[in-house]
Amino acid sequence: MHDFLLTYGFILLCSISVIEVILTLILFADYTKKKDPVVICMTLVGLGLCFDAIILSAGAKIMLPVLIILSRARYILHGLLIPINLAICAHAAPFYKRARQVTWVLTVILMAAGAASGVFRELDKVVLNEGFYNEIVRYVSVSPKDSWPELVNRALSYGTVVPLILTGIYITFKHKTPTILLAGLFMLGFSLVGPLTGNTDLIFLISMFGEVFMLLFYVIFEKRNISVMYDYSDLNLSSLR
Repeated sequence: MHDFLLTYGFILLCSISVIEVILTLILFADYTKKKDPVVICMTLVGLGLCFDAIILSAGAKIMLPVLIILSRARYILHGLLIPINLAICAHAAPFYKRARQVTWVLTVILMAAGAASGVFRELDKVVLNEGFYNEIVRYVSVSPKDSWPELVNRALSYGTVVPLILTGIYITFKHKTPTILLAGLFMLGFSLVGPLTGNTDLIFLISMFGEVFMLLFYVIFEKRNISVMYDYSDLNLSSLR
């Protein structure tokens, strides 16, 4: 597994980038028709994932002074947009108006914390397959594990996936729609594969497969369950305007 991912890592990164761009464009196109908040939230998450994947796949072709700037932007954007998964939970369930308002307040606070962690994390260059056609050049965080930027990053990475899974369980039983649950489970599952298999140097690549599945299930959810904006008055997915 490790040798395969290392050998074909560049091709996999390029493929993931293309798939994520396509899925994000589908979400954006559907938002322009449906004008639903959950769809634009999913689109924003997709935008962050696309930027991340593109910079990683193009890293070997970007001059280092520019790459470190783009890498810093990648971490900032990641911290800024990942908390939007909480807002997706609030709108996809859907929650009562007051609960959605509280969730958005929490989301904005976490977005600010996530962006700040991206600004202050220490970065260093790492090269995989140096000198070969499939060379991967990226800047990784080298901040101490107990530093506040790393703690914030871990809290956001797992703290936004768990609510997604719990919301998915609720929607599955309440509305017979398992796609949000699957989005959370695939994201969590692939983020754990790297550490559990000892492929610590390829965690970034393995977890990206989870991101692709998450976006895919977001697209399936909004296409199957959202025709126009929710009527939140009775909190029933079947009640669509």
